[in-house]
Amino acid sequence: MKKRKIKEKLNDKKTIKINIAMSILLIVVLSFISFGYALYGQRLNIAGSYYFGVQGDIAITDVTLTSSKNVRSDSIPSFTDDAIDFNLTFEKASGSTEPDYQAVYSITIDNDTFYDYAFNLANFQPIITNSSGIAVDPSYLSVSLTGISLGDVIPAGEEVTFTLTLDFNPPTDDTYSVDGNMGTELEEQPHGSVIGAIPDNATADLRESENNDLASVVVSVINSYQSPRTFTFGISDTSHFALVDENGDALTSFTIQGGDEQDYTIYIKRVDNAVFSQEYFLTNITLSYSDVTNQNCGNITIRVDEQEVADTTPPVISNLSVTINDATSEDTSANDVGSITLNWSGAEPESAIKKYYIVIYKDGTQLGNVRNTEDLNPSNPLTPQATFTGLQDGSYSFKVYGENTQDIMPSTDQISSCNSSYCAITSSTSYKWHFTIGLTSDSTNVDSLSPTAVNRGKNIAVTITPGTYTSGTCGTTTNYYTLSATAEVKMNGTVMSTGTSAGQYEYSRTTSGNKTGSLNLYGVTGDITVKVTGSQS
Repeated sequence: MKKRKIKEKLNDKKTIKINIAMSILLIVVLSFISFGYALYGQRLNIAGSYYFGVQGDIAITDVTLTSSKNVRSDSIPSFTDDAIDFNLTFEKASGSTEPDYQAVYSITIDNDTFYDYAFNLANFQPIITNSSGIAVDPSYLSVSLTGISLGDVIPAGEEVTFTLTLDFNPPTDDTYSVDGNMGTELEEQPHGSVIGAIPDNATADLRESENNDLASVVVSVINSYQSPRTFTFGISDTSHFALVDENGDALTSFTIQGGDEQDYTIYIKRVDNAVFSQEYFLTNITLSYSDVTNQNCGNITIRVDEQEVADTTPPVISNLSVTINDATSEDTSANDVGSITLNWSGAEPESAIKKYYIVIYKDGTQLGNVRNTEDLNPSNPLTPQATFTGLQDGSYSFKVYGENTQDIMPSTDQISSCNSSYCAITSSTSYKWHFTIGLTSDSTNVDSLSPTAVNRGKNIAVTITPGTYTSGTCGTTTNYYTLSATAEVKMNGTVMSTGTSAGQYEYSRTTSGNKTGSLNLYGVTGDITVKVTGSQS
């Protein structure tokens, strides 16, 4: 009943439709019977190209308005298996400043059949009318797709979700109804598959010590199409093995007739200069044709002469980071109080690493000699960490590379340019361990504060001295201004909170005598500004 009502509504309104072919019958070519069901089942198991069971439909399963601009709230789409009613009305809400008119839909098509379908759209000729019933040029409306392209295949047994966007550029702000027909043209793809299989538990012997340069393997191939198909064989482990003919030459393509089955004998050989770190290698033979690539024909175990493999690559360096530490001294007059800690990751097993090297650059120039973790930490040179002290304020970058137990290091070019995974470098960053303490320009009736500097991470007590004024006969009496009961303290421009933890402060004042103020700063990590005022008491 619901579907009939929707379809009647579509016919009445000439709304957008998507017409999809339904109820496709599974056809099994009788000639396949002569191939033997056991072999055919083996192909199916490997390639996954066929489905047995009840034939389903290819149908719309979801249509959702995911976002909109100037679309009336009752524009909620509805759908059946083969049609969509977008119920679309563009309308600018009262007071809206949104200039665009747009409706974005998420559409899902489920291919519950045994066959692939190519996706295409028919011509879309909408009828657009304004609130007065006057037709509007349909060129004001544009349609775009994302997540799918015309001609894309919707594979058997899979679903595809894509986005359809309607953008409207109306001549004036008004209410517009959009009616029209939009149909999909889902083209059923040719039925069939080219599938191959090698014997179960296939093995090959390519031991050089046994003078085995080539090893054969038989691949049985079935073409279930009714027309010829051209295909190629491949092998997954191309770093160790290659497929060749009986003369050791590279394989070319093969052609198999429609509805035919053939056995192909191909050969495996060792790749020149391949290194074999183990005695047995498990790989698989593949078959490719048309747009089907690397279809698995089955696994094969290949025996070779195991070699002792030397580690010829430097350690891989990653996750290099810098932590700035507290100053090593409270002496603000000393320049070289800075400290940083480097951390990184070495991808190789610890047993394969000998030590790491670190280069420090200050303002773009190398600072001192190249350091290494063997000198920095003789007890454990493999630790991917290093701490450096005695640094001055400035811009720094840090480079790290390693050496393995075979004394293999990155090349001079790789170290210089640091353009490979064997070398890591940080960006140039400004680091400070000396910070100033000063009064803001709007601090009034305050004479000074002391001290005026502090080092990173340190605590410091600061005395604030108020200004003076004179009173009495002929201005002979000198008085101190009374400091405000509170002070505003900022670190790196951010207001600090009161307390005794790092990054906090305490403030107090006296109201007799010279009426000084006291400021205790804790764990300073930036320049300090103090706003405080004095008044006559």
